[in-house]
Amino acid sequence: MRHRFAVFAGLAAIVLAAAGCAGHAASGASAAAPASSAARPAPITAPPAERTPTTRHVPRGVVPDGRRRPAPELRVTDFDGRYLDLAAWRGRPVVVNFFESWCVVCRAEQDAVTAVARRFGRQVQFVGVSNHDTVSEGRKYQRQFEIPYPLANDASGHTWAVWRVPYQPVTVVVDRQGRVAWRFDGGLEPGQLDPVVEYVVGA
Repeated sequence: MRHRFAVFAGLAAIVLAAAGCAGHAASGASAAAPASSAARPAPITAPPAERTPTTRHVPRGVVPDGRRRPAPELRVTDFDGRYLDLAAWRGRPVVVNFFESWCVVCRAEQDAVTAVARRFGRQVQFVGVSNHDTVSEGRKYQRQFEIPYPLANDASGHTWAVWRVPYQPVTVVVDRQGRVAWRFDGGLEPGQLDPVVEYVVGA
């Protein structure tokens, strides 16, 4: 009788041990599952860099955009008989140079003005207007300095009056909207006109 009890006790112990091992295996599998299915953290990325707006250098004497006034009318006939009208050039900058062929200061600045006119070509319209000149002297002046833009003489004095030119030379830069952006009374120095025209062209 004791022998049978011992046998039953042994079988019971084996069954319990097997059940325990199965339980541990199941619990281990269930515990490992979340670890394998856990979502990976999103990679850290740097925020997009902010662009700093660049500020263009404004040349000395340029009138702020909001304070510019419309340029006076300009209607003259050049030395070749062509009619010139400032309004016809709306949409591109215009440089008006008031000069006289016999003016010493005008002659001194002319090479610099001519160089700027050649540099910008068709981007900018240049025109020269005298008051006390003649067609023959004006043409001679144009050939001598190889001026690529039209020159005209308004003997009536009307053009100089409406532009308020007291003496020569005077140089005025008109923007694309037909407004006065810059004016200089007196002889220009080399390199003085270039940055102004470049600024107005890029505006």
